[in-house]
Amino acid sequence: MNLFLDYSAKLMNDKNDYLVSVAIVSPREIKKLNKIYRKKDAVTDVLSFESEDEFGLDEEGIGEIIICLDQAKKQARELKYSYKKEINRLVLHGYLHLLGFDHIKNKDAKTMEALEEKIMNKFYDQNKKAH
Repeated sequence: MNLFLDYSAKLMNDKNDYLVSVAIVSPREIKKLNKIYRKKDAVTDVLSFESEDEFGLDEEGIGEIIICLDQAKKQARELKYSYKKEINRLVLHGYLHLLGFDHIKNKDAKTMEALEEKIMNKFYDQNKKAH
């Protein structure tokens, strides 16, 4: 895992050393995947898929996170984040989905958003102090 995912896993008390695959794709590709798997004919920023044989992951693989590069860049500008910070946010969002979190119900969305914000803030606050 990368430094950000390692940090996120530590904060989640996730002691497993999962294999997480991250793919960067075009708007066309993520729209196609979103339509096939979520029945939504639209570009999205991130999709997560639990590990299955079709991804070629072994038993230790938790799954795959797919990020649309163009959408990430657009959102980084809108949120006034660095591009790297937005990629980290999307990776975290996908990772939380792989751990079983979702945002279908309003209550669950608030829980997931609060967790994302907590992890992001702690990570970036810690890194400010380190420099």
